[in-house]
Amino acid sequence: MTWGRKNNRRDRKEQDVAVAPDAPAPGAPAPDVQDAPALDSPADAAIAARAVARDKAAGTGAGARPRTGLGAAAGAATGIVLLAATAAIASGAVTDALAGPPAAALTVPAAAVPAGDYSAVCPSTPRLIEAAVEGADPQFSPASSTARTTVSSVVLSDLSATLTGSGLLPVGGGEPLSVTQPFAPESSLAADAPASSGEDGLTNRIAGVSRGVRVDAPSMFRAQPQGGVTPVAAAMTTYTATDGDLRGLAATGCQVPSNDFWLLGASTTVGQSSILILTNPTGTPATVTLELQGQDGPIEAAGLRGQLVAAGETRRIVLAGLAGNQDHVAVRVRSDGGRITGVVQQSVLRGLTPGGVELLSPSAPAGVTQVVPGVVIQDPATARRVREQEGYGTAAPELQVLVPGSSDAVLDIKVYGPDGEVDLPDGGVATAPAGSVTAVPLAFLPEGNYTVAVTSDVSVVAAARVTRGVDDGEPVDLAGAPSAVRLGSDHAMALAEGVDSALVLGAPTGRGEVTLTPVAADGVLGEPVVIGIAGGTSVTVPSTSLGRSAAAVVINATGDPVYGAQTMTLPGAGAGISVASVAAGATGPQSIPVELGY
Repeated sequence: MTWGRKNNRRDRKEQDVAVAPDAPAPGAPAPDVQDAPALDSPADAAIAARAVARDKAAGTGAGARPRTGLGAAAGAATGIVLLAATAAIASGAVTDALAGPPAAALTVPAAAVPAGDYSAVCPSTPRLIEAAVEGADPQFSPASSTARTTVSSVVLSDLSATLTGSGLLPVGGGEPLSVTQPFAPESSLAADAPASSGEDGLTNRIAGVSRGVRVDAPSMFRAQPQGGVTPVAAAMTTYTATDGDLRGLAATGCQVPSNDFWLLGASTTVGQSSILILTNPTGTPATVTLELQGQDGPIEAAGLRGQLVAAGETRRIVLAGLAGNQDHVAVRVRSDGGRITGVVQQSVLRGLTPGGVELLSPSAPAGVTQVVPGVVIQDPATARRVREQEGYGTAAPELQVLVPGSSDAVLDIKVYGPDGEVDLPDGGVATAPAGSVTAVPLAFLPEGNYTVAVTSDVSVVAAARVTRGVDDGEPVDLAGAPSAVRLGSDHAMALAEGVDSALVLGAPTGRGEVTLTPVAADGVLGEPVVIGIAGGTSVTVPSTSLGRSAAAVVINATGDPVYGAQTMTLPGAGAGISVASVAAGATGPQSIPVELGY
């Protein structure tokens, strides 16, 4: 479906600007009319005739009452100078005089930037807010005897099967929590070209894998550069709990620090808890500015600017203190100084019944196209029984779209399943107000895994919320599926441990081909699995199809755009669910947004 958009245009008026020459100094002789340059060509004569006619109309020509003294002399001089200048321009003399030799080309020097570490921050165990003394910061408690948070990681070698130094470190310094490969001294890291083969002339690639490292505080997976490039690496945090108010499953890919990102999916209504967790893994303090948008537009509150996150520190901000009683809250995080990471710990408690927990991770940058893979829809009968309970109205899947600019957006929403595009109400066309979060229900979709594509006439940010329940009266879990980046070369993804996981791959516009290379727990790369994805469909690949011992996967995509996410559920009849999108490849182009202002 197409639509038109009106643009306001300003009427422009041309103005003739006359610039008078300086009058002659007192006592100076008036210029003689006879000294005017000869107008030999017909064009020059025509120009002169029009000038004389214009002077007559203005009362300054030959038919006007003669002026005397300095005024007459100045008028004559002005007419002669303007007449001569007009003739010169008409003949091309002025433009010829202004033409000069071309400017010399300036060479802009290029500075080689050495490759940096791969560094990704893994959030700590979700915690409940404890009562705090008035005026003091809130305290946080796990409030669960079965809560368990682990980090799994993978790093690829070069083509000579040589691994770079890597391991899991506490944020802020300290002894490593695990070492995949001993770190080399910084002075020994050469910037030579990456190895193309081993000493025997053959190519071979292995991986360093770490599984199930227990953590209770923010950590950072770090891998040193190798051969002058940043290594292909990834890490995943997985939280599980079977008791307490935060029971459920929450998993997210460990996050590369940034200066600007969006988080969608927060809610601060009664029973909902949203905690923004900011971590600064660098050695430079970060001054953070927050922008909040709700369902009714931008949210203004004290404390949105100038939030300081010290070097090596983590700060937790309760969003209800900034934006209370909001069904939907989008958070933009920008930092000056150190680059930071951020997640939103979102949890629900309906009376005494836990309603789920999730670590909401950033969506893809704002753009006119947003693609959300990994939208998991439960079977309609169970989902209906769950949400028909009193107070369970929010336990339903939905798409959330933020319009961060000042113009309303016209959205074209398409949903792709294994059998192709799904018909949507109103053809999938919706209007989203500027500066606000718009929710689009998805409960009507049949059971399955989907990819949702949003096209807009202005930049937007998107994410989806999905839920999973077992039966009425039982705990429910929730998950946030952020929009993802287009897949390219060498995307590494650690598979969550102790859960049932699958990859959901979607090709919204045309046919794509994805190669999945499984990585075993011992670091051996398995046989690649090539999957063709028809345009306008989604494909689900269970991790068990990659091998029973697969601990990670390396993803490469060609053809039309393909997007991917890992979906995770607790084994058995539990309600746990989580979604993590495939992050940008480490070897892809790196860019920093630049804002020009005054």
